[in-house]
Amino acid sequence: MKNKLLITSALAAGSLMAGSIANAQTYYEKGNGYGQSTTTIGGDLAIIYSAFRKQNGVVAGGTSGLNSSRGFGRESQLNVSNRGKLNNGLDYAAGFSLEFDGRGGSATTVATESASISNENVYVDLIIGNTTLTVGLDHVQRPYSGSVPAVFNITELMTAAGSKTTYNVGAKVSEAAHAGIIQSFPSLGLKASAIYAPRGQDAGGEDVNAVTKNLSTNSAYEIGLTGVNAFGINGLGLTGFLNNSAKTANTYYGNIKGVEYGISYNFGTVAIGYDKYKNENTLQDVAVYNGYGESVNNAVATTKKYGATYAIDGNQTLGLVKSVTDLSGSATNGLTETVTAIQYGYNFGPVAISATATKFNNLYSAAAGPVDQENGRMAQFRVTTKF
Repeated sequence: MKNKLLITSALAAGSLMAGSIANAQTYYEKGNGYGQSTTTIGGDLAIIYSAFRKQNGVVAGGTSGLNSSRGFGRESQLNVSNRGKLNNGLDYAAGFSLEFDGRGGSATTVATESASISNENVYVDLIIGNTTLTVGLDHVQRPYSGSVPAVFNITELMTAAGSKTTYNVGAKVSEAAHAGIIQSFPSLGLKASAIYAPRGQDAGGEDVNAVTKNLSTNSAYEIGLTGVNAFGINGLGLTGFLNNSAKTANTYYGNIKGVEYGISYNFGTVAIGYDKYKNENTLQDVAVYNGYGESVNNAVATTKKYGATYAIDGNQTLGLVKSVTDLSGSATNGLTETVTAIQYGYNFGPVAISATATKFNNLYSAAAGPVDQENGRMAQFRVTTKF
């Protein structure tokens, strides 16, 4: 469930972020006696209302002649995790999530969510002090939110409106089945990770058929670094990620690459931040890319994002986010997209609400063509909870 209220200023202290969980106890044999592990079940739920309007009469997806659209969305996720000790004394953790994101379409159509239900936060971890050896997918730290403070991460909202800005930087390695290592440095407030995926953008096939799926995708890797109160400086946040996946055929321009880095500082009631994302050969336009996101025209998207939040009191937070994306390549003709969002969030404890008003300029439309730049506005209201 990627679209969540971010942990910033006033919203960080509420029980919404902590959530209440139901615990069940399971047991395993350890030597001549018995140890104990804990199974935890929790979840997330979001109900969203959005209203969107484009000036040029083409909404996201290239639907011509439609000036506006509105409706409800939903996201729900069930998380199951287990923690305990191995019979050699080492710690372990394992878990998976079931995600239901409303992809079934209308009430009269057959749901199409099956492909996405089970491919989030799947993992088995072996924990050795501050070092974690992990295998799974969608589990390690990721460059989704970056460092920019916000009431709510607007990148998925931007993508839905048609912006080429994306949090899926480069090769999307963390969303593929991978193995890796996570290293924490508590005294420095830093966490580093390195993962390898034998087939980038492959979430894993069904057991014996795994070797026959997505054969055209190449291997990929990602390294990352995040910091909270980094280097002992209270309020300093850092992010940095780099990934790469080799192209799959000579008909595509080059390797899929992604770079993201950011910095933020929390002064107490005010937090500010900056992020920069660069996607090479990954601009997602079906007219010029294959199913694995590779470019035939050396397309590059570079995004600079700025943000600030202000905690009105212990429950209310205001936010301002601006994103500027420069697009290069023959398909985009050097466009510059801008997105500006004003946000408000209120924390009621187990339930939180947020509202976002967003203005878009110069969105690139594959249907309309690069010369027909689109402007638009979107308003969104969210009710979220954890349980």
